[in-house]
Amino acid sequence: MGVKVLFLDHDGVIADSMGAKAEALADAFAPYTLDRAGVADGFRRHAGSGRELIFDRIYEDLLGQPLDEATRQRILGTFLDRIDAINAAIGLFPGVHGFIEAQAAKRLVAVVTGVPQEEAERQLGRLGLLPFLASVHGATRETPKHIHMGRFLEARAIAPADALFVGDSHADMREAALAGIPFVGIGEPAFFAKGAPLAVIPSLPDLAPLIDG
Repeated sequence: MGVKVLFLDHDGVIADSMGAKAEALADAFAPYTLDRAGVADGFRRHAGSGRELIFDRIYEDLLGQPLDEATRQRILGTFLDRIDAINAAIGLFPGVHGFIEAQAAKRLVAVVTGVPQEEAERQLGRLGLLPFLASVHGATRETPKHIHMGRFLEARAIAPADALFVGDSHADMREAALAGIPFVGIGEPAFFAKGAPLAVIPSLPDLAPLIDG
């Protein structure tokens, strides 16, 4: 597989952070719904869309109405009260540091995440990964992941077919499709059954045989 650019999601792909963040988000949503499992499921499905859009979609899915700005800010504030402690505690999945270091010697590696960019850069720096990354992009409602990836490729005259995006959510799979970039899912095959991933693997280091062979 001729991969010139490897795009990676952050939460759930690089960092073992989904569980702690899902719990924090369920706490933030507690005044509005007691369906903690529903919040966690929504977080997993929509992860990578940017925080505000994730909150909007979870709220609409569970309460059947749009999320108003005042409520959004209350949810965000409660979530952000926990985020620094979460980021300080979480670490990389096993083998991820070595995998990214090895890949950076062969191709461009960039992180495209729903985590705000400055926060993502601080976290990736703490985890020792910034020296191996061509860039870090924080997706927002206004600039989703497919836009970031498209701009990255256009600036380097690289075709989307020569890139690969690795993510762990339905939102990631949709963003890859919008960018015309092949997608590999991290997780269980059944979770991605309604999409068309190139492959589904249990962890990021398991990608090496697919792209280095």
